[in-house]
Amino acid sequence: MGSSADVRHYFLEAFTPFGFISFAGGLLKDMNYTYFLTGGPGTGKSTMIKLIGIQLIDRGYDVDYIRSIKEPDSVAGFFLPKQKICLFDKNEFIVQCLTGEYHREIDFDSFCRKSKIEQHKARIEELNIRLKQIEQTVINRLRKDYESEIQEGEKEVIEKEQLSIETILSSKEDGPNLTEITKIVSKIKKNYLYYHFLHGLQLDGWLNLAPKYIRDFDRICLEGEDSAKILRDILQEVKCLGQVMEIIVHPLKPYTIVGIVFPERNLAVWKGNPCRIEEQGFNTKHSTELTTMLETYKKARIELKSLVNDSVNFRGLDEMRNDLLSSILMDLRQD
Repeated sequence: MGSSADVRHYFLEAFTPFGFISFAGGLLKDMNYTYFLTGGPGTGKSTMIKLIGIQLIDRGYDVDYIRSIKEPDSVAGFFLPKQKICLFDKNEFIVQCLTGEYHREIDFDSFCRKSKIEQHKARIEELNIRLKQIEQTVINRLRKDYESEIQEGEKEVIEKEQLSIETILSSKEDGPNLTEITKIVSKIKKNYLYYHFLHGLQLDGWLNLAPKYIRDFDRICLEGEDSAKILRDILQEVKCLGQVMEIIVHPLKPYTIVGIVFPERNLAVWKGNPCRIEEQGFNTKHSTELTTMLETYKKARIELKSLVNDSVNFRGLDEMRNDLLSSILMDLRQD
């Protein structure tokens, strides 16, 4: 462990024209310790994650922050890649994708005054239902706005509400939904593979985390018609070497690889310029309809968080933070 920590940000889930796609399960299966925080928006989970992450960074640990697809400026968890310990806001992810054993689960609703929650119960339930409805309309809007980007073979699964990386890679090898590159990826040892998204929906356009994510890496930027072939050749060379590979997936075309990162080699291979999202098929501005949906979604989340936040016992949260940090540090000493 060095004197300065490495901090990265990425997404494990995405809103896509195909529905929700989650890579969280693939990450969790390799964890030594997992902490799940439960409870609704506004109970202080994101703040808890950031503060504990900062304290671990101050101690020199490398920390990967997992961003929330529902609120891209906020964090939904963190992951210590070397120690394989993670802390997740369970309610920010597709719950059925959070597979594997967990070390501890903490319910933040227990820090809320029940009398206060009861006063707003009807409105809270109404807002939760409304948010889920808007999420589906966002998916449908993405499907319409990026219809030209969807390949014919992918249209066969477009009606599914959810996909996971396991769904993608378990397709028949000669089926229409797997690109040649993805077939190669499916042969690489899964223990050495991690899948991330680096693009998230926000009001003023797509949030692009790629430039900062690979800022300190040597880069190979592939251009032109031969880029797919070059990327395929690189994968063929490394698929049996047992090196950690981070696959960056396109949220609009989830069968397409945007880039590959080899953290042990300090190398990133990218299709096009990572700073220019328009080169990778993203609109520089959202459609008016999508922007309206995202505005409505943001306002509903703010109202929901405000109603819940009003009931939180923050003194109890402070005590819990110290307890949780101590527990994580104890796990770190055991590794």
